[in-house]
Amino acid sequence: MPPLIDFHSHTTRCCHASGSMDAYVEQALAKGIAEFGFSDHSHWMLHARDQRYAMRADEQDDYVADVRRLQERYNRDGETPFRIRLGMEMDFIPSRLDVARDTARRYEWDYLIGSVHNIGFEKLQEPAMYDAWHIEDVCEIYFHFVGMMIRERFCDVVGHLDLPKKMGSMPAGGMLRYVEPLIPDLLANDIAVEINTSGLDNPAREFMPGWDVVEALASRGVPLTLGSDAHAPHQVGRHFDKALAGLRKAGVKELVRFERRRMIAVPVA
Repeated sequence: MPPLIDFHSHTTRCCHASGSMDAYVEQALAKGIAEFGFSDHSHWMLHARDQRYAMRADEQDDYVADVRRLQERYNRDGETPFRIRLGMEMDFIPSRLDVARDTARRYEWDYLIGSVHNIGFEKLQEPAMYDAWHIEDVCEIYFHFVGMMIRERFCDVVGHLDLPKKMGSMPAGGMLRYVEPLIPDLLANDIAVEINTSGLDNPAREFMPGWDVVEALASRGVPLTLGSDAHAPHQVGRHFDKALAGLRKAGVKELVRFERRRMIAVPVA
């Protein structure tokens, strides 16, 4: 059995997750995951008035210290090695690149996930947005920002690449036509794409990205990794059995993990 990787998880500091960090780790161990990463939301994320979806700036040091504490407690070698990795899900907001770059330099991250959650002040995960706007227009703007993020070499991994479909809206012809133009930039900047398994539990009812996109990425040599986007301990490693079966069916031979922002290939089968 190849080592399992789950590099996308959150903590209660983001104000929309539950459970202790220790409970996430214990669930990863129970699921047979060999490399588990915390990747809580960056503090410069856009918020509506009186709402918060990410840690505060003054919580960042404590977040890193908590991950280090868990590494000291749980990391192990031997026949069943286990590693906790330090990551962050960093929002790509062009006007806030300076604070993002400062954060990237300040800590010894294992990996950084780059995500676009908003276009302007519109939150992509609000169902009402898709009543007001055509999904094709949402995708045009969203993927424009994702392309900017990739060309900036903002991150090591692109999070939930086709996020606009999450609430159940899909453009005619699917998402592949928006993703294909990004493949040369992904390759040129050595950036991986996560297969985010949380999509199966949302109105989209499929992974992000979908299998047609995964096959296109894999056929061109774009590195892939796995993330459950867990916001509660029981979600760690969710639907990984289906993800691995799909990867093998798609002919994907390897995934990637990260250590100190260095990409390392691991076999799928």
